[in-house]
Amino acid sequence: MRRATMELKFPRERDDEPFAWGLSGAEPTKIWERFSPAYEAQLERLVIVLRELGFDPYVGGAGSEDGEYVRAEYKANDRIVFFQHLEDPTEAKFIKGLSRDGLRRWISETWALPGAGPG
Repeated sequence: MRRATMELKFPRERDDEPFAWGLSGAEPTKIWERFSPAYEAQLERLVIVLRELGFDPYVGGAGSEDGEYVRAEYKANDRIVFFQHLEDPTEAKFIKGLSRDGLRRWISETWALPGAGPG
C-alpha cells in the first residue's frame, strides 16, 4: 500500500518529540541523536541513495520508544520494503561506516533488488 509522502528537506525543523535514547548532552550531537547535524546529514544521504535506487522513502516514528525510522517501498515492486531504525546507536554507526557505494550495495543486496548480486 503506497503511502502519500511529503517532500523531505534537510536539515529538518526540530520537533518537540522525545529522543529514543536520550541525549548525550544539552543538545543533539551524536549521529544517532535526532536533529544533530551528523544525524540529519546521514538521513539525507540515506534518502538520496534510496531514491536513486527506486525507493519512495518515508520518515516516521519520532518520539516512539524505538525512535525514528526510514520506511521505503520499492516503486517497481511494493513487496520490497526497506526499513531502518535511525536512532539506534549501533545501526547509526553501521550506516555511517558505509561509503556511498557500500550503502548502495548493502541496500541492493540485502533487499534483493533486481540485478543485485553478491559483491
